[in-house]
Amino acid sequence: MKCSQPIRRRDAASTKNAILCAARTLFARDSYENVGIREIASLAGADAALVSRYFGSKEELFAAVMNSGERGVDVIGNELEGLPERVGELMFDPDDDGKPMEDILVMLHSGNSPIAGPIVRASIDDRFHEPFAVVIGGEHAKERSQLFGSILLGMSISQHISGKLTDDPELREKMKQRFTEIIRLAVKPL
Repeated sequence: MKCSQPIRRRDAASTKNAILCAARTLFARDSYENVGIREIASLAGADAALVSRYFGSKEELFAAVMNSGERGVDVIGNELEGLPERVGELMFDPDDDGKPMEDILVMLHSGNSPIAGPIVRASIDDRFHEPFAVVIGGEHAKERSQLFGSILLGMSISQHISGKLTDDPELREKMKQRFTEIIRLAVKPL
């Protein structure tokens, strides 16, 4: 979901999108408990009453934020054949200036919240674990999908914090091959 904050038209769809984008931005900066409806409305350039009108509650707005991101299979593909190679290409793309981290930051900030935590976990299941369990198939597919997701999450966070692993194309290719094998092992039947 693209969340730029240009001057928006005064219509329901634009206002709802502005509120959703403002909420995503603020939940990526702070925990569920520390973000307020008025703060979200202010950033969206909307009245706080409209947040309730369009989303019902802060909890429902948070769920909408969590469910508005891309699904893993939409980014990586839904075919098992070539999955490790596609993931390796994605993670070691030398022209990628950084993967969007907003979804991950929202999850990290609010994953331990008694209210938002269950929403975070349900979103991860719906958007990643369950679709990839179907792709992976077989016995313990959900657990292998969780292992796969854990590896991607760790790698994404590491690259975000540390930057690219290397600028050397030859070394990058070797590391990509190693990473591809790790992914192959993660999704392989136990």
